[in-house]
Amino acid sequence: MVSTALIHAAQKGDQVVAEDGPLGQVDRIVRSESSGPSYVVVSAGPMLRRRYPVLHCTLVTRVDRRSGKLYVRGRRGSLERLSESLPIVI
Repeated sequence: MVSTALIHAAQKGDQVVAEDGPLGQVDRIVRSESSGPSYVVVSAGPMLRRRYPVLHCTLVTRVDRRSGKLYVRGRRGSLERLSESLPIVI
């Protein structure tokens, strides 16, 4: 999966950029034991109203290591409202 390979280049603290502008910073990269990175937890919003939406790796379109930016598919408003919980896999 191409998106999983992209997340390998991402690091905590990288700026996350949505289609319509900056979303926040990479707070954590959640890795699966079997398939590598699967989710990116983003620290988004102002300090008092900070949220930590969980983005699936398929939303990642590009990682620019030189500038420390992770580009994702979607608009900021929609991405900020994503769940802050990881899905449960049984």
